[in-house]
Amino acid sequence: MANFNTYMDKIDVVFWRELCQREGKLRHYAKGDFFLRAGEVPKYFGFIESGYFKYSVIDSLGNEQITGFALRSNLAGEFYSTIHRAPALSNLTATTNSSVWVISTALARQTLDLYPDMRRIMTEELFRMAHERYVNLYRQTSKERYVELLNHCPDILQHITLKELASYLQITPTHLSRIRKEILFGK
Repeated sequence: MANFNTYMDKIDVVFWRELCQREGKLRHYAKGDFFLRAGEVPKYFGFIESGYFKYSVIDSLGNEQITGFALRSNLAGEFYSTIHRAPALSNLTATTNSSVWVISTALARQTLDLYPDMRRIMTEELFRMAHERYVNLYRQTSKERYVELLNHCPDILQHITLKELASYLQITPTHLSRIRKEILFGK
């Protein structure tokens, strides 16, 4: 599968996997377990060996809103919160039974301090991805965003539920069903 998180295309995944395996521990997360809680300063940064996680926030009405996903072979954590020792803005929750090679955020910071080009690339690519998503909310319809996502990650629905996808697209599950029906039946 293509990387759901396009910033990962520019990151040395092998470097991070090997660092986390060599210096870290393999931790197992059951469905629903938190890797990271909003409001807490992260203690761990990791490499996802199996399973997947969702990034989410709770809106002012108390509803969970999904802001992203971290799938197998992705990094787990909030980059900004890790680098700046700041409270996380999002929850990172296992959506399936998952395994993550975890290292301390201190080691992640030290590593990025040793490799400033890597830190710069990660910062630039995360910004590019976030900016692109933000702009697409205004320039594309929900149907166009859905189609683009499926073109980029054709098997994404093998990893996430329709309800999760609807939340990520910032539409209701009913609206997503209409879009899928329209595409399927050519209306």
